[in-house]
Amino acid sequence: MQRSSTTVSSENPRSTQQARARGLTLPRIEPVTIALIVMVLIGLALRIWFINLSPLDPRFSASDDGDYYQRALRLATTGEYLDNSWLIRPPGHIFFFAAVMKLSLWMGDLALTTQLIRVVHVGFSLLLIPLGYDLARRLFHRPAGLIFAGILTIWWPLVELPSLIQSEPLFFFTLTMHCWMLVRWRDAHHAGARRAWFWLVGAGLVLGYCALTRSPALYSVVFSLLFLAVESWRGKGGPLRLWASRLAVTALALLIPFASLIIPWTVRNYLTYGQMIMIDTTGPINLWLSLQDERIDGGKSVLAGMEQGERQPFASAEIRAILRDDPLRLVRNAWPHFTHIWKAQFVEDFFVKVSFFSRPVREMAVLGLVGDLIWLTFCAASLFAVTSRPHEGGFRLIALGWAAYSCLTVMLIHVEPRYLLPVWLFMALYGAAALGTLTLWLARLGRDAPAARAEARAYLRSPWFGAGALLCLSFLVLVVSYRDYPQIISRGIERERHRAVAVRAQADGDYTAAIAAYEQMIATDPNFVDGRLELARLYLALGDYEQGWDVLSERHTHRGDVVRAALARARGDLELAAELFTDAEVRAGEDVQKLGLTWLEPAPLRSLRLGNGLDIGYLEGFSFGETLPSTDTGPPQTYRWLEAEGRLILPLPEPLQEGDVVRLRMAGGIEGVTPLRVQLGTTEVTIPVEAGAWRIYRLAVPAELLGAQELELRLAAPTFIPLQVNPTSYDARRLSVKVSDAGLE
Repeated sequence: MQRSSTTVSSENPRSTQQARARGLTLPRIEPVTIALIVMVLIGLALRIWFINLSPLDPRFSASDDGDYYQRALRLATTGEYLDNSWLIRPPGHIFFFAAVMKLSLWMGDLALTTQLIRVVHVGFSLLLIPLGYDLARRLFHRPAGLIFAGILTIWWPLVELPSLIQSEPLFFFTLTMHCWMLVRWRDAHHAGARRAWFWLVGAGLVLGYCALTRSPALYSVVFSLLFLAVESWRGKGGPLRLWASRLAVTALALLIPFASLIIPWTVRNYLTYGQMIMIDTTGPINLWLSLQDERIDGGKSVLAGMEQGERQPFASAEIRAILRDDPLRLVRNAWPHFTHIWKAQFVEDFFVKVSFFSRPVREMAVLGLVGDLIWLTFCAASLFAVTSRPHEGGFRLIALGWAAYSCLTVMLIHVEPRYLLPVWLFMALYGAAALGTLTLWLARLGRDAPAARAEARAYLRSPWFGAGALLCLSFLVLVVSYRDYPQIISRGIERERHRAVAVRAQADGDYTAAIAAYEQMIATDPNFVDGRLELARLYLALGDYEQGWDVLSERHTHRGDVVRAALARARGDLELAAELFTDAEVRAGEDVQKLGLTWLEPAPLRSLRLGNGLDIGYLEGFSFGETLPSTDTGPPQTYRWLEAEGRLILPLPEPLQEGDVVRLRMAGGIEGVTPLRVQLGTTEVTIPVEAGAWRIYRLAVPAELLGAQELELRLAAPTFIPLQVNPTSYDARRLSVKVSDAGLE
């Protein structure tokens, strides 16, 4: 970014003259700098807004984010790195998450981990805005830089990306940083700078870490070497031997730092498993799973019966056997998967998928639909840029290499948005180039119309335009033929209209109208599980448990299972209810205790057993349920650990009366006494909870609560972290006291 060294004019000429008299100059802020600052602030606001909307939490997830969280937790607490239970995955983000966990533990609260990781992710995401501007400006021109920075600011997948506790935020940032460093090297190299190698070393280190977050970055070494080969030749020429020697030096400056990060991990894998595994085993295993006829879970169960080191050789051998017998199986899904790449991204999530899967899709509808227009625009425009006369040197080889590799991967395996990040990155970059070029032409049209028209006629008659137009037309055909988007959007809007009517009617207490509107919503989109879920919640609140059960489809989602469990509990099927609640609490990816208090209106009771899987809807702020060893005197007893603060809310079958006493069965967590603060209404009492044996503690109900139909206890106590007390533990939870029973007597 260029800055002027001249003094700018001021609204106060006298102050400017005085500054000049003192020999001072006031820095001039370029309009581009102001634009980038505004973009960063907008990007920050959008990302904070989205994070505040998203309920996803890896502590409660059985998906990839939960696996990453638990393995990082073990690394942070014990120093032991464990691979995923069924394959070897890249370690880069695990070490980063573990470092943040260490910081959280030092600060005394492991729960800060997720927010701290997101803070770093947001920082990287915002840094990409000026970095992306500089990348596009150096490759193309300033308008391309501004447009690319704008896409990085507001395009909804990139707004959502920092909230994910996954490998993708680091991968996307480091891949972009690697490309930027290569272009910085190119510019320094052609300018004859003496320390141009500095940028190559940085590019190699960044690419090495990028590959340790997602192993496909390994292949970018090939694309980068092609880039170096072109740029080592451009502007230098000379004998072939001289070019080869220049290329060798520049290649080593990239490869040595890259290898310095990859080789130690490869050696670790060899020493651990006796095989040459560069980074991970996800490629062969995912390909084998995609080639099978049975469901993926069947393949995973086969792998689960093997040792970790046996799985990659087994999968590779199976792939060879399958393709020997049926070579075409490799490409049987290639075309459907390829067409799925070019779908309207947000429309797919909002109007096609059967559930939002806890993502705040409805809340970000405006941003998402605008994002699809941005996506379609830069995709179509990029096809003109990649078929135009190359002006950006060898960088196009990197872009085309990544696009081809990413498309091939999803065509052979399956389509996931995270696999498409490189496609999105480079298409956005080249789309910005094409749109920026159009902007420059329009500006020239205003200054020198004849010359601009002559330039346009020359381009329209060139083979470059013909190739771009053909690809753009093909892209548009793919988009419009993949789904009937007018019908899908029309049906989706109708679905949302019925839902809005139902929500208003329910808020007004007109449950008959609400049920009718929800039924119209389901009739409009029968596959939308979340619509069925909302109607089932209404039936649950109305006490019509059979209708609520019947309206839920067989398609299970975690939130749907919470409502299904509540219906089972209300119908008296306590075993099924406990199973569903327990599974959802561990696997839902969000705080089911908090969700239960918000969503459910459980049956009145005077006594609550904690930790038995039936307490969801009555509590918040507790760890997962645990079971005491069984004794000869009775069945196993269950309990939950209270964390720092929590709530118990008991709807009562009859109002509180004089003489009612709150009964809590508890045990302290560490030696001595834990002071537990219990708040009943405005009355606060401190109970000294003794460690060791379980004891019953009683509190008189304050007079101010007499006649209340609900009993709410707010609990708070100082915490300890087991791993800091017991060297053999890696339990990093903040715990205070154990509670097994709460109620009235």
